[in-house]
Amino acid sequence: MTTAVFTMPNEGHLGGFAIRRFVQRFMLIGLAISVGVHVVAVSAYYFTVYLQSRQQAPAGRVIYLDPSNLGPPPTLSGEELAPALRIAQPKLAAAAIPKPVAAEVAPEEPQIQTQQELARMLDARVDSLAMAGAGGENIQIRREIPREEAIPSSDVFIPYEQPPQLVKRVQPVYPEMARQAAVGGKVLVQFYVDKKGDVKKVKVIKAEPKGLGFEEAATEAVMQWKFTPALQREYPVGVWVAQTITFTVE
Repeated sequence: MTTAVFTMPNEGHLGGFAIRRFVQRFMLIGLAISVGVHVVAVSAYYFTVYLQSRQQAPAGRVIYLDPSNLGPPPTLSGEELAPALRIAQPKLAAAAIPKPVAAEVAPEEPQIQTQQELARMLDARVDSLAMAGAGGENIQIRREIPREEAIPSSDVFIPYEQPPQLVKRVQPVYPEMARQAAVGGKVLVQFYVDKKGDVKKVKVIKAEPKGLGFEEAATEAVMQWKFTPALQREYPVGVWVAQTITFTVE
C-alpha cells in the first residue's frame, strides 16, 4: 500500500488566492475518498446478507398434530397411566322442516262510543232507575257537581304565552281615615285570575303606610276586576298576577 504525502508549501511564499486553491483541491480529494469508503462498506453489507440467504436450509414438510389424539404426558415418577378414553363426537341433528299453520283471524277493531252515544246510554240508565223507583223502591239519583278550579300556590310557576288582559276595572274607594289625614299610599297586591278571567283570590304583598285601610280598599276593588284569561297554546289557563295600586290625595 502506497501512502501519498502532501506537503503544503511555505505560507510565506503563497498569497491568499493560492492558499484557497490549495485547500479546495485537497477537500475534493478527501470527499472522493470518503464516498469511496462508504460505497465499499454498503456493498460488503448487502453481499454478506445475500450469501447468508442462500445458505438457509430449504423449508421442510410441516405436519400438524391434533392434540386430542395425543396420549397423556409421562409422569414424573415414571408410572404408566391408564389409556386415554376416546369420546365420541356429538352428531348433529337434522334441521327441522317448518310446517305451515292456519292463518290467525285478526280480531275486529273495537268500537268506541262517541260522547253523544255515551250521553244517551247514561240517560237511558237514569230513566231505568227512575222507573224502578216508581215501583216502590227507594232510589235517589244525584248528579255530581263539578268542583271549582283548585287555586295553586303563588310560588308555582305556570307557563303561558299570552297574559290576561284587563277588560273591567273598578276603582278602589279611598279610605276615610287616610282622606282625613290627607295621606296617600301604595299597595302591592297579587291575585289569581282563573280560566274564565275572574279574580278568585287576592293577597296583599306590601302596603305603605299600613293601618289606614289601603289594604282592604285595594282587595275589594281587585276582586271586582274582569280579565280575558291567559292562554297557553290557545287554551285558557289560570295564572297569578301582581299589580301596584296607588292612592293619591286630590
